[in-house]
Amino acid sequence: MKFFQHFKHTSKMYTMNRKIVFIIVLFMLATPLVSAKDITISLDQSEYYFTIGEDAIINLQSENTYKEQINGMLSYTITQSINQGNFQYSSSNTKSTSFSVDKGETQIPISFGTSDTPMTLAITLQFSYTKDELRIVNLDNIKIHFVSDESQKNNQQNQVSSSSQVASESTQQQNDPFAQQEQRMQQMIDQMFGNQQQQQPQSAQQKLQNNQLSQDSSALKQQMEKQIQEQQQMKEEFQKSLAQNQEFQKEHQELLNQGYNLTNANFNPSSNNTGNFELEYQKPNGEEATLQGQMNNGEIQNIQKYTAELRQQMMDKLQENKQFQEYQKQLQEQGYLQQDMHFTQEQNKTNVQLNYMNQNNETASITAEIVNNTVQNVELQNGEKEKKNYWWVLPVIILLALVGYFAYKKLHQKPEPESVIKKKIEKPYDYKKESLKLLEKSKKEFAFKKYKDAYGTAGQALRLYLSYENKLNKEITNDELIDYLKQNKKSHKEIKECFDLCSLVEFAKYEANKKDFERIIDIATNIIA
Repeated sequence: MKFFQHFKHTSKMYTMNRKIVFIIVLFMLATPLVSAKDITISLDQSEYYFTIGEDAIINLQSENTYKEQINGMLSYTITQSINQGNFQYSSSNTKSTSFSVDKGETQIPISFGTSDTPMTLAITLQFSYTKDELRIVNLDNIKIHFVSDESQKNNQQNQVSSSSQVASESTQQQNDPFAQQEQRMQQMIDQMFGNQQQQQPQSAQQKLQNNQLSQDSSALKQQMEKQIQEQQQMKEEFQKSLAQNQEFQKEHQELLNQGYNLTNANFNPSSNNTGNFELEYQKPNGEEATLQGQMNNGEIQNIQKYTAELRQQMMDKLQENKQFQEYQKQLQEQGYLQQDMHFTQEQNKTNVQLNYMNQNNETASITAEIVNNTVQNVELQNGEKEKKNYWWVLPVIILLALVGYFAYKKLHQKPEPESVIKKKIEKPYDYKKESLKLLEKSKKEFAFKKYKDAYGTAGQALRLYLSYENKLNKEITNDELIDYLKQNKKSHKEIKECFDLCSLVEFAKYEANKKDFERIIDIATNIIA
């Protein structure tokens, strides 16, 4: 009897234990489903095809399992293959922008622009956000093909997706917005020097020559790698020195307190603690600000802060000035629209310049000084106004021409022999003058932040002058012109440097900057003038 009671008691205990274990297992299985929160991004295809001139728009699909909108940074790297002569290399460009992902499932169209020529772009997408810790969503190996006609399109469904993961320590360092993202220079060097030997079968003499070329290329490659390492180390030291400067910290912190977030940073050092810097900020509502200046031996020599609030304050002050109102009304009646606004601060004085442009690409500007919150010295610089001031000159010129004509007829009544009559000689083409005009045009385009046009026009000016100066007198490409100069043993190093920079910026392979552009203008001016 006791045995059966013991067995019954043991059986009940076993049944209870089984229930407890079952409940625990259910709880363990349910817990990840409730607590796991992440973001998944996906695309319907891994390769997209567009015809040249067509806007490359792809739909990014997102799934946000959080119960709220998630704000972060979307970074995308675009890599394009470039072929120049016997050199083949890749150029990469990385951009970052503020990005929000709504809760639930959404579709977000993203444009990657257009192309005038067939090409292939390799795209890498990364969305980073902080939710208790930094999390990253990566989407790699996306390709966009620009093709000549519709028949070459080959769009196929091939979904790719990725979910958020906790960022590693090295990834967190890379996503520090204060760190400058370097282009893939090493890859460029490897491909530049690694793809030159894919040739036809060679003779013994050719092999010997190519062996020497390979040795020379290897030495050049090592030299370039060393220079890149030194430049990178100098840039990192410059960043540290700038971050430790109290004046910079103060201005940077004020922007953060105003709700701005650092989105991009560009540094151009000449030593570990000397050089130029420009930092870009943005609020969640899209308002932008910049902080730029120069540092010399660790001390800030000049620092300028441009914010949406300061620009609005300047505009409010100008709008109260009657002279400014008259000038602005005059420009609007002439079809001018405001393009941008620049201002510099010097202690208690602020210099302001508003730039305008009409449909004919004619420019005008209004400049003013604001001293102790008082607007002074408002001036209008307008080519149209200057033309109108001299309208009375035209009748005088016509009258003088008529007087001269009749005087000539009276003094030369005898007809000249037919043999003396000469064919009218066309005025010679002043290519030097036209080249200088193009240089001035490029400066204006750079001032209006039309950087691609500015670099392209500067290269056109230099190319036009050199073509006519060397009696070629025709449209000619950069490579053809450099080959001609080499063959005739003429100086070409600086000219090639200008052309290369202009081409890289024109095709978005290199970021425009004031220092490089001014160097191009100086070189071109010295050659043309």
